[in-house]
Amino acid sequence: MNQIDLIDLISKFTLFGVVKWMCVVGLLMYTVFAVVIVRQVGVMTEAVEDDVNGIISLFAWVHLLLAIALVILAIAVL
Repeated sequence: MNQIDLIDLISKFTLFGVVKWMCVVGLLMYTVFAVVIVRQVGVMTEAVEDDVNGIISLFAWVHLLLAIALVILAIAVL
């Protein structure tokens, strides 16, 4: 790779592009956090029997689906 190719590659990076991909990476980390929440709720529902376990599990799964949808939306919009 010569200097002209390297300059062309560097000139294609913009501040908006860097911020966009930093946001997408942050949202991916948030999605991993949502997966951890679903796993923790699963462990909790096995350990503690209560009437609201189904509702809490539903909220955890909805949270995960919304986090995934947010990542897809961010990639599409940004």
